[in-house]
Amino acid sequence: MSSATPTPQLVDVVHVDDDGQTENVISDGSSKRGSTRKLRSIVWDHFEKKIINGEQKAVCNHCNSKLVSRQNDGTKHLHDHMKSCFMKKQKDINHYMTKLNTVKDDKGHSKVESFVFDQDVTRKTIARAIVKHEYPLSIVDHEGFREILSSFNPMWKHVSQNTIKKEILDLYENEKAKNLNALASNQSRLAITTDMWTADTQTKGYMAVTGHFIDDSWTLRSLVLRFQHVKGSHTGLKLCDTLFNCLMDLHLEHKVSSVTVDNCSANDRMMEYLLIKLNKDDLILRGQLFHIRCCAHILNLIVKEGMTVISDGIAKIRESVVFWTGSCKRKEKFEEFASRSNVKYDKQLVLDCPTRWNSIYLMISSALQYKNIFLRLKDIDGQYKCCPSEEDWQFAIILEENLKSFYDVTELFSGTKYPTTNVFLQHVCEIKLSLQDWLLSPCDRIQHMAQLMLLKFDKYWQDMSGILGVACIFDPRYKKKFIEYYFSMVYGGVKELYVGKVVILCRELVEEYQLKFSPTVYCFDYTVVADELDSYLDEKVIPRMEDFNILSWWKTNANRYSTLARIARDILAIPITTVAFESAFSTGGRVVSPHRNKLHPSTLEALMCCQSWLRAYNSSLKSEGISQFATFLEEEQEEQDEQEILANSKQSLNLAVVTDLVSISVPEYPFYSPPMFLTRFAIYLLPTLTTWDKPDNLK
Repeated sequence: MSSATPTPQLVDVVHVDDDGQTENVISDGSSKRGSTRKLRSIVWDHFEKKIINGEQKAVCNHCNSKLVSRQNDGTKHLHDHMKSCFMKKQKDINHYMTKLNTVKDDKGHSKVESFVFDQDVTRKTIARAIVKHEYPLSIVDHEGFREILSSFNPMWKHVSQNTIKKEILDLYENEKAKNLNALASNQSRLAITTDMWTADTQTKGYMAVTGHFIDDSWTLRSLVLRFQHVKGSHTGLKLCDTLFNCLMDLHLEHKVSSVTVDNCSANDRMMEYLLIKLNKDDLILRGQLFHIRCCAHILNLIVKEGMTVISDGIAKIRESVVFWTGSCKRKEKFEEFASRSNVKYDKQLVLDCPTRWNSIYLMISSALQYKNIFLRLKDIDGQYKCCPSEEDWQFAIILEENLKSFYDVTELFSGTKYPTTNVFLQHVCEIKLSLQDWLLSPCDRIQHMAQLMLLKFDKYWQDMSGILGVACIFDPRYKKKFIEYYFSMVYGGVKELYVGKVVILCRELVEEYQLKFSPTVYCFDYTVVADELDSYLDEKVIPRMEDFNILSWWKTNANRYSTLARIARDILAIPITTVAFESAFSTGGRVVSPHRNKLHPSTLEALMCCQSWLRAYNSSLKSEGISQFATFLEEEQEEQDEQEILANSKQSLNLAVVTDLVSISVPEYPFYSPPMFLTRFAIYLLPTLTTWDKPDNLK
């Protein structure tokens, strides 16, 4: 095979006469005036041969300098000129300054690389920005926005709304395919939450379907899977068909662990129909933990039940807030008087809203801070005649103290980055205990309020206690003792009955997961796996710490408790609320933003889903460094454990352990699964044996 040789460069010779006339001489020798050599040097990319006044010159393309270029002169002087040509250097600087791009490598370090302007890349970047920051599609038509883009690069060609819409839909399809592949390859189950959205200017309803799962790196993830337009009336059957079709379209019907919904009759009917359509063998415990009620919504209902009997007690406070926030002049007067009274005005007066129970707490809290200001203004302003009495203020103080616990727990339940399920049992039990204490209050109104709220609490407690108790068992800081402590205060003398129910539920989970995910367990000593739960519960609880990461703990101990780790991965991902913080206290529905509520449902779905996916991707990048460090620590710990086991095993190896590899058991090392132990045994132990007697059953 012959090696390829570079193709010689053919350069036209240009004749320049005294009168400025030029004549090209073709380099292949067909010109009547002669021919030129085939030029191979790189300098001819920057010079052009010309015959000036009968003498052959090499003219610089950058500074127009004329250098001799006779046949035997060579090109060294041309190379020297290229190195010193000022105009060429200036053009190189301008060229690279317009083509430099700062990017980040895999480790997050910034680096500079060459960049060529690409219209398609810029258009895709604009589409991603519109999705992530909820800009209207019409922004591409805004004059100021176009001026900005043109100032960045005059080569930019403006695009229309239809073009950017198509770009967003393409982005949606690409990201959807990526996420479906990730969900399909993920080993854990998927917990679903659904919530209904409405559009102000339309009579359209949308079902937001969100998936929550713990990925293979043991990181809690949350993705909006669908934002489906629900046509017609929102009956239970209609909602069921919509959700079931979403799961089928995404091929997730076999991976669902639970569905969390708020408490309305239509959702209850939806869950009943959904259990009929799904295969119960694919669900956890045949659907016992399938229907999860939104705890934030339950707390909302509990508090609103109590608010019905205290409205008269806070009427004067509400009237006072209305009076002093009714006009700008009164607001300024109130703030000015607070300043003159040396009272720091760092909290605005808040008026309560009928659909947001937390606004009552905020109204009372802000009013109590300026109690003395209200009393002084009563004597100064003759128009202010609704000042609360001392009895009203005392009732407000008691009410604020009681509502604060509900407010704090609802904030915890409804954070945008919700915590894992194991942290909620303590707060729910404390709510129950607080309500029991309210029954002993000397205030009749508080007692009556507590009675109504306890009735509503007990109605939903049985539905919540199961999943919250199991999640608490799987917290190595709490385990069974934590449940016994709180159940003793909630149930009194019958606590053992309810603690036993939670433990039985855990054992049923272990049995089911062993049957599904450990098909070869019968080949080994069954007690190694069957006693996993007892071994875990018998271990001492680990010390409590503020920055404890339960997912990292289970990731590190997955080899010790393989079945329990699978269960923990599915249970801890189950959310117990469906709403974000901004709507956690509201009984009104979630609303589509004004500049999006006129979009076509398919476009709106692409925007909502893509926003969730892109934000999830950014958060995963931020946690990548922590995850890599945790993996490094885990590998170091595993290596130390292996070396320690190997050293101990070589000293105390009993040859009888190899009598029957099929029924081998490793009780001394319960954190090694049988297949892993056999691998370590074959690699490390067998080569150390020199002579041994073959057992009778192997002869």
